[in-house]
Amino acid sequence: MNLRSIDLNLLLIFDALMAEQSITRAARKVGITPSAMSHALHRLRQTFKDELLERTGRGMVPTQRALDLWGSVGEALRQLQRAVGQQLEFDPGTSERSFTVRISDYQTRCVMPRLCARVRAEAPNLTLTIGSLPENAPGSDDPGDIQLRVCADDWGSRYRQQRLLAGRFVVAMRAGHPAAGREMTLDLYLSLPHLIVSSVGARIVDDRLAQQGLTRRVAMTIPNLAGIIAVLEHSDLCAVLPKLWFKLYCAPGRLVTAALPIASADFTIDLIWRAQDEGDPGHRWLRQLIAEEVAVVVAASDWVDGDRPHRLERMRAHGPQS
Repeated sequence: MNLRSIDLNLLLIFDALMAEQSITRAARKVGITPSAMSHALHRLRQTFKDELLERTGRGMVPTQRALDLWGSVGEALRQLQRAVGQQLEFDPGTSERSFTVRISDYQTRCVMPRLCARVRAEAPNLTLTIGSLPENAPGSDDPGDIQLRVCADDWGSRYRQQRLLAGRFVVAMRAGHPAAGREMTLDLYLSLPHLIVSSVGARIVDDRLAQQGLTRRVAMTIPNLAGIIAVLEHSDLCAVLPKLWFKLYCAPGRLVTAALPIASADFTIDLIWRAQDEGDPGHRWLRQLIAEEVAVVVAASDWVDGDRPHRLERMRAHGPQS
C-alpha cells in the first residue's frame, strides 16, 4: 500500500481508538466530536479492509488485524513524537540524539578530552561522533555537522561561523639551531628548511607568502602534530606552530621560538555549521559546550605563563579574545 494514498491523520485517530477502545473517549483525546470519530473509523475500515474495532457486549474490541497493525503503527508514532520533541526541546540529561563534530589534529589533543568528558557527564545517552574535517569548502560537509576549523575560510551565507580564537603563530626550532636567538627577519625565515604540519595552518602561511611573490623551502611535510617536538629537537628544521599549542605542550627549554615575520598570518579557530541548524536547541547546546571548552584551553595557556588568572571568567562571559 502506498502511503500517499492514506490520510496520515487517520493513523493518529487509529492509535487513539486502540488506546481508548471507545469512540467517545478517543474523540475527546484527539479533540474532535464523536460523530467525526465514527466517520474516521469508517474510513479506516475502508482503508484497511477490516472492521478493526467491533462493538460487543464488552464494548469495542479490536480485531487481530487491528492488534497486529497497532504494534507497528503505535511504535512508529511514538518514535516520530520523540524525534519531533527532541528537535523542539532538548534535555541533555535524557536526550538520545546523535551529533557529529569534525575537527583537525590540533583540537584532538587540545579540546576533545575535556569536551568528551563534559558530554558524558551532562548527556550520558547522547552519541557523539568525532570525525575528520572535509575539504575546506561549502558543501563538503553533511547536514548537522559541527566543524571546528583552524584558519577557516569564509563559507558564505548558507553557513554560520563563530570565531573562538584569534591568536598568533610562532617559529619553533631546537635551542642549538643556527637561527636561535637571531632576529627572525623575513629573509632569515625564508632561508631556513621548514617542517610543515599540514593540519595546522600551513596553507595560510603559504598563501600570505604567495601574495608577495615568495615561497619558503619545505624540507618535510607531516600530517599531524604527533612527534613534532622530537623531530625539531633532533634536526635543523623549523616549524610554524600555534603559540597556544606551544605553551601548552612543549616543556620549557626543549625548543625556542621567534615571532613569525609574516603580516596577517593569524592562527584562528572557528566553529562552522549550516544555517539550517542555527535554531536546533541540541545543536546550540553542543556548540556552546565546544566554545566553553576552547575558552578553557586558551585560559590554560595563559596560566602556563602565570598571566591574567581571572581571564577564564571573562572569556566565559564574552568569548575568547586572543
